[in-house]
Amino acid sequence: MFVCGFALAAYFGARHWQDAQNTYQRVEGADGCELRLGSCRFPLEGGGEVAFSIEPASIPLMQTLELAVRVEGLGVDGVQVDIRGLNMEMGLNRTRLQRLEDGRWRGETILPLCSQRRMIWEAAVQLDGAERLELPFRFETLRP
Repeated sequence: MFVCGFALAAYFGARHWQDAQNTYQRVEGADGCELRLGSCRFPLEGGGEVAFSIEPASIPLMQTLELAVRVEGLGVDGVQVDIRGLNMEMGLNRTRLQRLEDGRWRGETILPLCSQRRMIWEAAVQLDGAERLELPFRFETLRP
């Protein structure tokens, strides 16, 4: 009985620790930016800025997209982008970006086709550093 109780406590303790390690502080405020028109800038409280862009600007489905993030005024050890379908669940689309120079990061992904003609997406830029921040950027695609 004691062994079962200890095993359960260890299991739930490990799950809680794992969840805490994967938690990002979500920072809202990038609404109104249109990624099809170019890079979206996200000023951070306390200084610094994050810019995010997707190329090609037409954001086609089932074609390679280049994701770019530029970070200024914030120490960052890693960047990843989680793209989520907001009006329909599209599964996990996570891209870990590669560090370039001068606070720039790049990676590639592909957006899948969906049964819905108009899709609303969120690209959640996740920054790993002293702070773990998640900055959401919304955009839309239209299936031809």
